[in-house]
Parts: sequence; C-alpha cells; structure tokens
Amino acid sequence: MKRIFSGTLCRGETVGRAERLLGHLVGPLGFGFLSILVNSYLNVYYTDVCGLGRLWGGSFMGVYPLLVKFLDVLTYMAAGWLVDRTVSRQGKARPYLLLSAVLLPVSAVLLFVVPQGNDFLTAAAVLGSNVLFFAVVVTLYCTANTLMVPLSSTDATERSRLAVTANAQGLISGTALAVVFPTVILPAIGIDRGRWMTVMLLTALVAVPLLLLQFLFTRERVTEAERASGVRQAAEKLSLKAQLGCCGKSRRWILLMLYFVVLGMANAISSSAVFYYCNWVLGSYNDGITQVLFYAIGNLPMGIGVFLCNPICRRLGRTRAMAGGLLLSTAGLGMCILFPTSLPVVLAGQFIKACGAIPSTYLASVLLSEALDDVQAQSGVRCDGFTSSLYNSICTLTGGIGVSLLNVGMAVFGYAAPSAVAAVTQPQAVRSFFTFCQMGAPLLAYPVLAVLLVRMGRAGTVLNQGGKKEHPAETEPAQKAA
Repeated sequence: MKRIFSGTLCRGETVGRAERLLGHLVGPLGFGFLSILVNSYLNVYYTDVCGLGRLWGGSFMGVYPLLVKFLDVLTYMAAGWLVDRTVSRQGKARPYLLLSAVLLPVSAVLLFVVPQGNDFLTAAAVLGSNVLFFAVVVTLYCTANTLMVPLSSTDATERSRLAVTANAQGLISGTALAVVFPTVILPAIGIDRGRWMTVMLLTALVAVPLLLLQFLFTRERVTEAERASGVRQAAEKLSLKAQLGCCGKSRRWILLMLYFVVLGMANAISSSAVFYYCNWVLGSYNDGITQVLFYAIGNLPMGIGVFLCNPICRRLGRTRAMAGGLLLSTAGLGMCILFPTSLPVVLAGQFIKACGAIPSTYLASVLLSEALDDVQAQSGVRCDGFTSSLYNSICTLTGGIGVSLLNVGMAVFGYAAPSAVAAVTQPQAVRSFFTFCQMGAPLLAYPVLAVLLVRMGRAGTVLNQGGKKEHPAETEPAQKAA
C-alpha cells in the first residue's frame, strides 16, 4: 500500500530496523522511566516523605487508590471508544502518542506536589493529581501504546519480533531505575521533599524527546489496510456492548482476559511491596545494595531472554515454553518464601523465577494480537480499541487494588514510617505481610496462569496472511519459526 500516514518516518511496507528499535524500544522508554518511577516510589514518597499514612487515621491511603482506579476503568472504556472512532492521517492510536508527549511529563510532576497544613487540601491535591495522571493521561497513552504491536503488522514473525522488542524496553527502564535509584538517588535524597521534586522534574524532561521519537517511528499498517478494504467501518458503528458481544464469541479472547486478571493481581501486589520488602525484611532501610541486588540478579535472565525467547519457543513450542516457564518460576518463588531473610537464597530464587518468566513476559503482545485476530475470525469485525481499553482497565484496576491492600495492611499491622532522628524497626507482623505480598501472591497465581495458557493454546482460530481461518494447531510451526 503506497499511501503513508503523515507524521511517521516509517516508509516501508514491512517493519524495518529503525521502526523496531526507535519506535518500539527507545521511544517507549520515555513512558517507561516515568511509570516505573511513579509506580515504584510514589507510594513510598507519600508514606515515608509526606507522612500521608497518618492522614485521617490511615483511611485515606487505603481508599484513594481504589477511587482513582475505578474511575480509570470508566475512562479506559471511553478511551477505547475514542480510539475506535478516531480517523486521522496519523492513524487511530498514534495521535494519542503525540498528545502524551506533553501531558505525561506535566501530570507526572503534579503527582509530587503535595500541599501540607490542611488535611482536606492535601487529600484533594493528591486525589486530583492521581486522577489526572492515571485516569486521563496514562489511559490515553496506554490505550494507544497497547495497540502498536497488533496494528504494525499482520505477519506473525514481525509481531513476535516486535513483541520481544517492546517488552525489552520495560526491562531496560526498570533495570536502569532499579540500579541507579537505590544506590545513588535514594541515599542522596532521603526524605527531603525538594530533592524528590528535582528528581521527578529531571525524569519528566528526559521523557519528552523519547515520547516524540515513539510517535515518529511507528506506523499503523493494519489500520491502513482496514480503511482501504472497508472492514473498519463496521466496527466504528458498534456500541461497547456490541463489541463485548463480538469479543465474547472468542474463547481465546475470554481466556486471555482472565489470564490478565490473575497476572495483574499477582504483579500488582508483588510490585507494590518490593521496596518495603527489600528495606525491612531482606535488608536495612536505604542500605544502597539490597534492592539493587534483588533487581539485578533477579532480572539478569530477562536481559538474556531477549536473545533466548524465540529459540526456546522454537524448540519447545510456544505454549509449552510459556506454561512450563511459569511452573519453573513457581519453584523459584517457593525457595524465596521458605527463607525470606536469606539474601543468597532469595537471589537464587529470583534468578530461577526470572528464567521461567522469559517466554510469558516477552510474548504477551503476541497473545493479544492473536486474540484480536480470533475475534475478527469469529465475528467479522476487529475490536482493537475496546480490547485495549479492557486490557488496560484490568491492569490499572488490579494495580489500584494491590496498592490499596498494601496500604491497608500496613495500617492494620502497625507500619512505622522512617524517621530522620531515630532508628525504626518494624513489627514481625509487618515483615511477614511484606513477605507474603512480595512472594506469596505470585506463588499462588503462576500455576493458575500456566493452566490458562494451555487452554488458550487449544482454543479459537486465527487468520493467516490471506485472511483465511486456521486452528491454532495449524499455525504452531509458523509460531515456532517466529
């Protein structure tokens, strides 16, 4: 197809190297740095720096994440509706990547502006800035970003490569912050609010050119083809209820959404507690090394996994590789939870866990792409925006529940915030609670996820490059070759 949407520097009809590296790896690092900093340390900033754990007897910190995330679910549905009805020369999703280049950095900085002296004003500012960032700006960005791999190509090989690349950026941004923040930044800023604000401002400034790069080096080839064939026009007229009905015809799609619910809850509970676990159970507060080792050793296999993921799937088959890997991760978590205070044992367990998680982590976008294809095969229309919205709603709602459960547990079990003038120790109940959140939640979830993956592998149909329906078993050799 010769017509090129304006605003993109990707001229080829297939995904090129520059598009893969700049549009799907380097560009998304802008959001990656912001989101990981916010998701990993905003709650720490509120509880340990601003002292919000005491606001209204601790009830505010337990309730506000749920309010924000439930509202976020509604805005995700609205964002999906908006994307499905967006008609522009840039595509249906890419215009919101461009808009996010401005709104994301500004709204992220506002999260750290917490007025003091009036409890109502403090609560209003925190709630308002969180609604703006999570329920409006991040919603628009994530709805668009989730569709970048599915909309870039219909070729299974290209999608697999893009999926690995897109997930690698999360590893890069996460590892960078995991190493630099605990070793250099946290010891330097301590519990000084001004220094926390400076760090956030610098991170926001770095994000702007990266987000612009993502917009310039992505392209919606599937959207172009749909508009040329008239397929998209049918989806534009469907209500959200009608789109849910179309998606409900696909067993693969239903199983994938359930998979994302279980995975989202496990990840949300675990990730919300990692700072507290490393500082109060595994090591000492801001010791500059424990959290770094936890991340570095635990995520080392994920870096190597960029090169190993596709060879592993070719040898074992994608479904077996993903499901078996999750069971291996379960064994690693079992080691950790048996000896939660032993740094060598925990690091070894985290290493095993990460090895097992390689296939399921890097190929999540492929699962989503094939579910969207299966919806089209079963109902005759694509529901990209709706599915992206629902997927991100699941992620954001489970994330809010995870933070809320953590904050409620901290209040119930008697968490003591750190002090600049005296040493603080945590009750054993608090330490056990942090251990369960970090290790126990994913330990319970991973076997369930493995079963869902196996059932997904046996369900549904996919569309080949000629638009013909095929059973997943018929495409397994092609998937392995990818």
